[in-house]
Amino acid sequence: MATAAGTPYPAAMSEAADLHEHDFYAWTQAQAALLRAWPEALRPNALDIANLAEEIDSLGRSERGAIESHIELVVLHLLKLRCHPDQAARRAWQKEIAAFRTRLAKLLRDNPSLRAARAAIAAGIWAPAARQFGEELVIDGFDARAALAWLPDPSEPYFDLDREVLADGWYPPPPA
Repeated sequence: MATAAGTPYPAAMSEAADLHEHDFYAWTQAQAALLRAWPEALRPNALDIANLAEEIDSLGRSERGAIESHIELVVLHLLKLRCHPDQAARRAWQKEIAAFRTRLAKLLRDNPSLRAARAAIAAGIWAPAARQFGEELVIDGFDARAALAWLPDPSEPYFDLDREVLADGWYPPPPA
């Protein structure tokens, strides 16, 4: 079956393939919704639509989770640069941040709909990152409260997401 544009697939299939190539997360959400909406009477025999939809949806959630995890790792390492009393590992932390940002940039590039939702995705990472950093400080033998005293509210953003967390080459100054 050829379409008016000469493609071998109907326009909807071509659009879905295009979405898959340009925004994987949005594609997973659209495909899962289409599977769930497929009328029971038209489903091929033995095709497990409910679980197929869940698995496709799960692929999208995995992309979202990877973005959230990388943002949290960048924030945790920025906290180390900003607050850790022992700055001997500063260069190593900067290298790790650069690697996390590179992976994060690829994930955001491949999932523009998640890039648009980056603030919402990051909303839940601030308190856990501060808590993890505090735990690491205690393990390292330092006073976590003193190091984190500059945070008025650890559950609110303490670095600007776009200008600092996601910005290549930006690193906070060491503690005073």
